[in-house]
Amino acid sequence: MSEEIQVSGTGPVRQLLLNRPARHNAQTPRMWAELAAAGRALGVDPEVRCVVVTGAGGSFSSGIDLDEMREPAGFLRSLAAHPPGDPDPMMAEIAVAQEAFRWMAGAPFLVVAAVTGVAFGAGCQLALACDVRIVATDARLALREVRYGLIPDMGATHSLPRLVGRQHALDLILSGRELSGAEVVARGIALHDHPAAEVLDAATAYAHELARVPRAGIAHVKAAVDEPDLDRNLRIAGLGQAACVRQASWPE
Repeated sequence: MSEEIQVSGTGPVRQLLLNRPARHNAQTPRMWAELAAAGRALGVDPEVRCVVVTGAGGSFSSGIDLDEMREPAGFLRSLAAHPPGDPDPMMAEIAVAQEAFRWMAGAPFLVVAAVTGVAFGAGCQLALACDVRIVATDARLALREVRYGLIPDMGATHSLPRLVGRQHALDLILSGRELSGAEVVARGIALHDHPAAEVLDAATAYAHELARVPRAGIAHVKAAVDEPDLDRNLRIAGLGQAACVRQASWPE
């Protein structure tokens, strides 16, 4: 793993850092591959109960590195070189990129985004892929893909409607409208806002608070709250309860 994606910490709470501060943590295909690899490694570590995702240098992530659009060998320019087909040859490469964030929904631990500065485009989608968002009051978040004639394809079309409803999701995605940290809290997109200097500490403290829940409990609660069918929901919750009962420390 390069210096651009760093996982640190021991015990139940870890930190996953995007570390390209000179480019406001703009994302590249290599970073996406490393994010996916980090997710796989964290997923098989039985100690992990919460992961805090943050960015170095004061910004969460400005989105995809614009060189991936400008340069002939860039990711988006190379995708555009594929001729249309059935199946579309672009889809295999897009699916690989999507794995960068996709693992977070099914991870057997809680993923908390600590958002300061900007979270634009793929940066905003990364924050939305996390289970919980704690943001700076003056943070700036937007799905800016429409500025370039594109759409968000890293999960925002799934996560955002579940947070704000269909019509508000359509508005935010198709307008590229920018929201402040205070506004995303008011809309229910983020949990809390704090002064920027306090965000990482607040997110880490929150992660430690929830890390007291058994890993099996976190995993099953995440699965249950995403399951709309009552019978399947109750079964998932029951399986989680059974796992927790077997691990419980009973009062004497």
